Amino acid sequence: MVHANERRSEDQRPTAVISSAQHPKKTVAVIGGGISGMAAAARLAAAGYQVTLFEGAGELGGKLTDYRWQDFRFDKGPSLFTMPEELNDLFAVCGKRLDDYLQYDRLELVTRYFYPDGTRVDAWSEPERFAAELEQQVGESKSSVLRYLNRAKLMYETTAPVFLHRSLHDWQNLLRFSTFLKVLRIPWLGVTTTMHRFNKGWFKNERTIQLFNRFATYNGSDPYRAPATLNLIAHIELNKGAFYPRGGMIAIRNAMAQLLAEMGVEVRLNTKVNRILAHYTKVTGIVADNEHLLFNEVVSAIDIMQVEKQLMPLAYQNKQRLKTELSTSAIIFHWAMKGQHAPLDLHNIFFSSHYRQEFEQLKQGKITNDPTIYVYVSKKSQSTDAPEGHENWFVMVNTPPHTQQDWGRMVDQVRQYAHETLSKALHCDTRSLLLHEHVTSPLDLERNTGSVGGSIYGPASNNKWAAFLRQANRHSQLKGLYFVGGSVHPGGGIPLCLLSAKITTELMLKK
Repeated sequence: MVHANERRSEDQRPTAVISSAQHPKKTVAVIGGGISGMAAAARLAAAGYQVTLFEGAGELGGKLTDYRWQDFRFDKGPSLFTMPEELNDLFAVCGKRLDDYLQYDRLELVTRYFYPDGTRVDAWSEPERFAAELEQQVGESKSSVLRYLNRAKLMYETTAPVFLHRSLHDWQNLLRFSTFLKVLRIPWLGVTTTMHRFNKGWFKNERTIQLFNRFATYNGSDPYRAPATLNLIAHIELNKGAFYPRGGMIAIRNAMAQLLAEMGVEVRLNTKVNRILAHYTKVTGIVADNEHLLFNEVVSAIDIMQVEKQLMPLAYQNKQRLKTELSTSAIIFHWAMKGQHAPLDLHNIFFSSHYRQEFEQLKQGKITNDPTIYVYVSKKSQSTDAPEGHENWFVMVNTPPHTQQDWGRMVDQVRQYAHETLSKALHCDTRSLLLHEHVTSPLDLERNTGSVGGSIYGPASNNKWAAFLRQANRHSQLKGLYFVGGSVHPGGGIPLCLLSAKITTELMLKK
């Protein structure tokens, strides 16, 4: 791995420190202490707001927390760190240097892919090397892979300034001439076709198609229905690079929590927000633990479906949104394992034999008996996460969101599938090596994080209008109510959650 803190990404644009003199002192309540809530709170505190953050759990981080058993440590939520420039920007806005809070390294090998026929492909972070790997292992043309990655880069550079760094729901942004030109190029950007159809037309080998189709799952979507625009995710991971924070993913949460303390944000843990208060068309505060609290403005950093169902004033509840298709959820096993397993790297994917069938089953609320399995072993990069001669496995299988499924039975089925697949691929009996297991089901995710149905990314992106249908960062009718997080614009994952906080706070300051 390469130390990356001193590197500056090609599109890193440090934001000037916001002086408190630029904005009159106002009070704001931030609901939710996940990545986006913490980022919004820090940015608003830097702008001179008096910020109070309310978190229902006993710790900050939302999905970004960890689990410990004896001398084993497991990251519980996000396991991939990309676009560190957005975290750098957050700390710069607050007058801080990220280097003083967090160290991270660039991964040389991003993901190791295992196929049912025994083929193994290493996705190197250097495009030339990765393209040569695909040519050698599956016979895909090296030039075809490089052209694809270049196209993904151009797609990202064309769309990011419009779709990721600005509010799509601000008419002034949509009327910008540059935006108009980009909208004209939408057919070229893959909005009118699916990811799978595009990838099938580009590549010859089914294993290559399956590898690039996988990027739809990064926001909980279906590559056979999601627009090909999502192919830009390949650029973020394979061109811009993936990173690993020293100390594990939890180190990101810890750095941000320290930032909040230094910025003077009041954090109230174990505090349940019951509803958002409004008088006519203006937000006036919240009810927290049944206490009425007045605030000038409110920022919701929790799942938008939960807001609509439980917190929104009845007159402003968007009942149509409650019918929105949700992204996938997951069953996650934390396994304390005996032995050191050389075939595994930090990030590993064990592909199913019938990828399309997997997503057809998910659409029907079921799990196939041959699911794709993701295995994350932080011990490979963080030696202290498991004792000598042992490893910590984070084993995840995508599932439908929680409705009325029998999760006890489904967990048992997935456990069996996982052991069978991994035992065969790694040439060992994984059951006999298991020392301890901790399980998280979609029902647990719903209970622990407030994500409706245990959906990891909120609304799915399975149609070409998904980006426009996500909740805007500002309520269209209630003045003073704003939204950040993975279930609203621009989407899920650490970088986009940070961007949602940036977009929203800029809207607030502009107002």
